[in-house]
Formats: sequence, C-alpha cells, structure tokens
Amino acid sequence: MHPALFVLINMAVAGFVGGITNHFAIKMLFHPREEKRIGNWRVPFTPGLIPKRKYEVGASLGKVVAEHLVTTEGLLTLLQKPIFRSRIEGRLSAWVDEWSAKEDTLEELLLKAWPEDRLDEGKMKLFDWLDLQVGQAFERLWRDEGWRHKRLGELLPGWSEEKREELIAKGVRKLVEEIRKELDTLQGERMLRQITSQFMENAGGFLGALAGIFMDGDKVLYKVKAALVMQLESPALQSFAAGFMRDRMIRLEAMTLEEAVAAATGRDGEEWVREQLGKLLDWKGWTGKLLSKRPVDVFGSRKEWLQGKVPWVTERLLGVLASNMSRVVEAIDLPTLVEEEVRKFPIEQVEQIVLSVSGKEFRAITWLGVLLGSFIGLFQSFMLLLR
Repeated sequence: MHPALFVLINMAVAGFVGGITNHFAIKMLFHPREEKRIGNWRVPFTPGLIPKRKYEVGASLGKVVAEHLVTTEGLLTLLQKPIFRSRIEGRLSAWVDEWSAKEDTLEELLLKAWPEDRLDEGKMKLFDWLDLQVGQAFERLWRDEGWRHKRLGELLPGWSEEKREELIAKGVRKLVEEIRKELDTLQGERMLRQITSQFMENAGGFLGALAGIFMDGDKVLYKVKAALVMQLESPALQSFAAGFMRDRMIRLEAMTLEEAVAAATGRDGEEWVREQLGKLLDWKGWTGKLLSKRPVDVFGSRKEWLQGKVPWVTERLLGVLASNMSRVVEAIDLPTLVEEEVRKFPIEQVEQIVLSVSGKEFRAITWLGVLLGSFIGLFQSFMLLLR
C-alpha cells in the first residue's frame, strides 16, 4: 500500500474513533435516562451520569446556593443598593397609579380571576375560618386565661387608688358644674318653680295660706336656687358625693368581668358576650360592603397623598425585611427548596438548558477528539513506516 494512503487511512480511522468517543462521552452525561438491564444484570454506565446523580446534584447545588450565592449578607447588601430601592419605589408608584384608576368594584375584579361559584365558596370558607379563629380566641381569653374571673380593677391598664381619687375629683367637679348649668336653663327654672309651687300647696293650713298671700313665687324661686347653688359649692355635699362615687367604684373594681356583664345585662355573662361578638363580627355584611367598593373611589382622591407616602412605605418595608432577613432565609430553607426543585425538574429540560448554553463547546470537544485522533493516527503511521 502506498505510504501516503496508509497515513490517510490511519488518520481517518483514529480521527473517527476520537470524535465518536468524545461524542458518546458527552451523550453519556444525559443518556440513557433510565437504568438498563439484561435479566438481573445491570448494563454498565446506565443511567447516564446526570440522571444517576440527580439527587446528589440537587443537594450540592442547594448547599452552594445557600452558602455562597443567596446569603443573608448578600441580600442585605442588595437591600441597601439605591437601584434596588428605586425599583421598589417604582413598582409601588405604578401600583398606586394603576389602582387609582380602576373603576370595577373589588368583587368584579375578583370575578375576573375566579368563577362566581369558586368566589362564593372562598367567602364561605373565609367566614368559617374567621368564626373559628374568633371562637378559639374567645375561649382562650375567657376560659384558659381566666378573663371571666378577672376583676375590673385588674383589667384597667395603669389603674390605682391615685387614679381612682383623681377620677372621683374630676367627676364631682363635673357633676356640680353640670347641675349649675342645668339650673340656669329655662328647663331648670321650670323644674324649680314646679318644686316650690308643690311645696307651698302641700304645706296646707295656716302656714300654707300665709305663704300663698305674702311670698312671691319669683323670690322663692331665686332663694331656692341660691340655696341649691350654695349647697353645691359646700365641702360637705361634695365630700358626700365623692364618698358615694368612691363606694360605687370600689364595688365595681371588686366585681369580676363575668359578674359585671351579668349585672349590666341581667343575663349570663359568657352567653351575652358571645351574642354581641356574633352581632359585631358580621363577616358577610362587612365583606359585602368591602367588595362593593371601587378602587378609584378609595384611592382616586388620595392618589397624590399615597404617592407621597411611597418613599416612606419603601423605607419601612426595606427596614422590616432587613431586620427579619436571617429569619426569612432560615424559614425559606434554600438548600431543601433547591434540592426539591432540582428533583422535580425534568432531565430533558436540564439537557436542553446545558446544550443551549454549552452546545458550541460540546461540538468543539467532539472535533477536538477528531483532531487529536488524527494526530495520533499520523504519529502511529510514521512510527510504523520507520520500522
């Protein structure tokens, strides 16, 4: 055989072997996707490297992401960047503009996202959940934490004897002031006139006759009024009123919440509180009023004010995120999240992503195998020809 032809054949064979070897090596990263068996014997190198090590890749990737890519320090640095703050403000500002112009009611907006039956079902579930939460909270406060047996004096924040005496003094002054004002009104004078007239009529006998002849009604009214005002200003009367109020307040302080409610309503305290909670927390009525609102009515007139609050809201939002970032990252549990997502990710898409990014490099590796094989064939040919 001619030496040149011999060299060309050797180079072609070696180049083909090198290229096909590299090509299959790359393919074996992803193929076969499943384990192949002949009877009980597993075919070597099945499944391919990445399908076989998919779980290990996910765990390693999750660890790398959590420890080096998405860290608390890195996220805090991101929050402090002006461009990130600017983006948040831009999003909030756009949200205000959008919602300030919406003329559909909230219910109509929700119906665009969900069918009516699903929305009604969601409302009922929400009402049941809210009733359950309120009921559990009431049970916890009323029974478990013993609010039913707590005295009113204990429930008032900052209550003390000094507070009580201060309130009594103000109450007495207010009572005297209101009575004096009432006496100066036409209704007060009419009441005093009726009292004096009835007094003289009921006196009877010689004294009643003399009073009717010699005493003028206006003078009697003036004297009675002056006497009442003087008594109102007297320390004795004010001391008596203060003592009366003190006695009633001490009694109230000693009453338990359940006793106070029962005394005020004439019914069982717990039953009455439950009934009032049911009337107050009319979820259906509240929800109906809320869903009938239009964003343009709620936000339209306040648009400028809301836009002015965007920087403040952004600052508070970033502050809350920064102060709770470590807990947020810990709660997200990035390693587990990334590992689970990698496990769920189809291997076909992984291959497509890798090939879309590194397809040129893989083809270069294949041709590099052809080139290296050709050089090896050329080298072998020269070695054989020189023998």
